[in-house]
Parts: sequence; structure tokens; C-alpha cells
Amino acid sequence: MVQIDVPHVFRVFGGPRGLLNALDRHQPDHGRTYNAVQMWQQRQTIPGKYVGAIFYCCEAEGHECREFLVDPDELA
Repeated sequence: MVQIDVPHVFRVFGGPRGLLNALDRHQPDHGRTYNAVQMWQQRQTIPGKYVGAIFYCCEAEGHECREFLVDPDELA
């Protein structure tokens, strides 16, 4: 199973504020608040319904989506 490397997403975007700013730029109707995005970082999980928006922001910011994926079975 392939999963999102959530800590890496936040490192690349500079934390919850940076990710929220990217969402604001590229998906202005996303409806998330700073507190919600901060919770994603704390729990190290991004709700499935926002994964597409996150990947869109990654591509729009010049990153490849596969940069943010990890296969835990491969690392075992």
C-alpha cells in the first residue's frame, strides 16, 4: 500500500501555514482553516477528500506527486 509522507508535505510547504497558503492560491474554495491543517500535521494524516487538492498544489508548486509517496511495505 502506498501512503502520503505527511511530514514531508509539511516540510516542503513550510508547515501548516505554508500548506494553507498553497491551498488558498491553487484551490481557493477548499474551506479549510489553519487549525484543521495544523491538526493534519499533528496527527500525521490528511483526510482522503483533500488528497487530490494537496497533490494539485504539489504539482502547481513544481513538485512531482511521487515525491510525497512512501511504500511502508518496501521499508519493512
